Amino acid sequence: MYEALGGLEEHGVTFDRMDWLGDASPTEFRNVTMDMESLGPGSYDTDEIAANLDGVDALVVHKAPVSRELIEGADLSLVAAARGGTENIDLEAAADNDVTALHAPGRNRDAVADYAVSMLLSRLREIPFNHADLSDGEWNQVFDPDQLPPDVRTTTVGIVGFGHIGRGVARRLAGFDPELLVYDPFVDDDDIREAGAEPAALETLLGDSDAVTLHVRLSEDTEGMIGPEEFEQMNTDGYLVNTARGGLVDTDALVDAVSSGSIAGAALDVFEEEPIPEGHPLFDLEGVVLTPHVAGSTRDAVLGGPRIIASQLEDYLDDETPAHVVRADR
Repeated sequence: MYEALGGLEEHGVTFDRMDWLGDASPTEFRNVTMDMESLGPGSYDTDEIAANLDGVDALVVHKAPVSRELIEGADLSLVAAARGGTENIDLEAAADNDVTALHAPGRNRDAVADYAVSMLLSRLREIPFNHADLSDGEWNQVFDPDQLPPDVRTTTVGIVGFGHIGRGVARRLAGFDPELLVYDPFVDDDDIREAGAEPAALETLLGDSDAVTLHVRLSEDTEGMIGPEEFEQMNTDGYLVNTARGGLVDTDALVDAVSSGSIAGAALDVFEEEPIPEGHPLFDLEGVVLTPHVAGSTRDAVLGGPRIIASQLEDYLDDETPAHVVRADR
């Protein structure tokens, strides 16, 4: 964070630094910050942060909570979250107190798009399973075309959600020349077609796709959006890729769908409960690839958020409007 923001010192900016949950383990920190997406910043004790805000004009955080109590008790002109989401900032409180709120959309879009495509391709070509067999001493080569995976070119890939990451996935896949279907009710059909894909209803996309990859934010409207009915609509040879949020998928329904053969499998980086509990049925499913919520974890993504915020702070200090001001939905 300081490395990216340090360049602002030439504008006369001075910094005070502090850790939030600095003594927490990675698992504890992840659990707290994931819970904040549903609980909001007001559910956390911000006294320790507030105690460091005397004389502070701007507060930049990563995942630390910025509650109404904190905002109303300080004399801030700006708060910024060095991440795409703003679940850890009380945006209504910021608006009520004339505090500008900034965020860093797209900081990890390349990382997640890269990873989603990597998972999709490795699952399609069965790379993890071939590796596991070989590690077990089995040299398995199949020559029956009915048992072999297809070329990517002859597949149909369904992209659910066509924001920064969904579009990045489409661009990356375009070189493999599959048919691309997109479901996003908030994006114009012409924009989807200009990106080299075809717009489709969710039911159509699920039924026609060999692989379905999710790139949707988790909300009350999208929680559990892929459940029993959706798995029934999917191709029996198809599989699901989820690098977005675990809550988008009904895990029990996914386990049932793979176990019963309704779908061929899945590649998952995110889960309803993280970490996955020991002995969870996901571990025993054939055709499923699991990774521990690392799609967005690259060096560039970690540094990208603070750099985006630093650029906006420069604009703010030059009396220009920052590019990524975020406002409360009222």
